Parts: sequence; structure tokens; C-alpha cells
Amino acid sequence: MVAVTAHCYYLIVVWTSTNITGVFPMNRPLVILVLATQMSGCAVAANTAGSPGATTESSLMQADRDFAVATHARGIDGWMSFYALDAIRIRYRGNMVKGFDEIRKFDSPHISDTTTVLNWEPTDAYVFRGGDVGATTGKYWTVSRAGADAGKETGHGRYVTMWRRDGGRWLVIMDTGYPEPAAPAR
Repeated sequence: MVAVTAHCYYLIVVWTSTNITGVFPMNRPLVILVLATQMSGCAVAANTAGSPGATTESSLMQADRDFAVATHARGIDGWMSFYALDAIRIRYRGNMVKGFDEIRKFDSPHISDTTTVLNWEPTDAYVFRGGDVGATTGKYWTVSRAGADAGKETGHGRYVTMWRRDGGRWLVIMDTGYPEPAAPAR
């Protein structure tokens, strides 16, 4: 897999998802020069299964799985035990939620809901910047715990979580997800 730093990813997203002349009131060639200059410092690291980074990617996949286990076992306290103090949550079709306390306030109703359970499984891990920053992507699904629908999937989607190594452990610094449309009825 090929990975780029989070800073570079942001620049690429800005470059590919905006109307540069509409977002930046300055001269387009100047914007291109600034972005090119910023991106020239972006390091691209290729990680293969036999590389030293593979072990770190494996530890990141395990951290994401441990995040799910802690959330199932301890609810919002388990969920928040994996968040850095300066983390952000990017809400689907909404604004960012910034900081540990605000994320807890935002996520508490969903994580503490006893009528559904949130499950997830990472599918890929990427490690950047000498092993200090990484990302996991994966699938999530919610399952009903209530009444006649108990055990039935109520929704599913994809997620991206950015992580930072802090004191030898991975902490969430950014988390976002989006629902996938339901399959058409047959």
C-alpha cells in the first residue's frame, strides 16, 4: 500500500475537491504555486507485508479492534479511552466536533443507546511519519437490540479514523464515517 502524510492528504483533498478560484480569492497561479510548494515536502512511503512498517500497521489494526472491544465492554467510557484530548469528529453532512469533552457530549447519546449496538471492523491500516501517525479504514454496522428487530442490521457504512502514537499507544485524533445506501428490495 502507498501512504501519504495527513498534511499531504489534506492538501490533496483541498486540491481535488474545491473550486480553487471560488475558495481562494487570490490569483490561481499563485494558489497552484503554494500548493505545489507545500506538497513537495510530502513524503510517500510504500509499505509491503515484509517491511518494518507492516508490524506497525498490524499494531494499528489491533488498536482499532481494541477500540471496538472497549466500546462494547464499557460504553462511552471505553469509546473515549481511545480519543486524544485534541481529537476531532467529522460528522456526516455536518460540522466538526472538536476536543475530548465536546466529542464525548456529541457521541454519548449514540454510544449509550441500549436499543442498538455499533460494530466495526478495520479493513486497512496505513502508517505515516516514521510510525507516529496512521489511519484505519473499515466497515461499520449497527444492530438492533430491541423487540422483534433484535439482531437485525439497521444500517451500515464506511469509516476513516486517523491515529497518533502517544506514549506507545495509538489514540484517535480524527474520526468520520458515512452510511452506505440500503440495498434495493427485491
